[in-house]
Amino acid sequence: MRTHIFDIDGTLTKSGNDLWFLVMQELCEPTAFKAMVLAWEAKSKTYANSHTLLVGALGLLRDVENAQEKIFNTAKRLTLDLIDKDFVPKQAIIALRQSIHICDLIVLSTANYIEAARGFTAALVERNLISQFEYSRLIILATNTNWEKFSVECFNMGDVKIHTFYRYLQQKNYPLKVPDKVFIDDPQFNDASLANESLEVVVVDNPKNRDYIRNTGFERVYW
Repeated sequence: MRTHIFDIDGTLTKSGNDLWFLVMQELCEPTAFKAMVLAWEAKSKTYANSHTLLVGALGLLRDVENAQEKIFNTAKRLTLDLIDKDFVPKQAIIALRQSIHICDLIVLSTANYIEAARGFTAALVERNLISQFEYSRLIILATNTNWEKFSVECFNMGDVKIHTFYRYLQQKNYPLKVPDKVFIDDPQFNDASLANESLEVVVVDNPKNRDYIRNTGFERVYW
């Protein structure tokens, strides 16, 4: 069973266009959200500190009516704007479509809410960047949120990403095996577990990952 995994932010979008931040900026109370982000930026980039930011933002979303629906709609609209501005690289979409057609399992793995990831993929369909068939082949593994309690049940980031993938294989009774290839932009932090476990790693070049290298199964792309 051949499996390819794609990160979304910074991989299928150009670096600096993080959908979680873009969506939260629109939906959360601006001053409170900015204060949370500044506090996060002042700390070391750890799973725990990022989890604290996510939980804090969820608290702000309590004031948003129909938060799940608004996250989806906002992410879709923002993605359409990114597409129109060429911030969703054509080569990234070509790679995604090629993988869809050669793989048994094609996964989008993101630290974002699943509603935002669905909004992203819905925008790809609306702009005819992927077909309905290709859309139907995509499996989304994302942060698991309890919207009744506005709490995080599984923050799909860092080391958790590979465990989320393995858990999905187990749930579907698929063979438990490492990914054949992953497409990522943050091999030393957010996507580290995917980079460490996969047979092949494709890293989308940005200034923060240029010191990353591994001896085998490594490719750097510039889309």
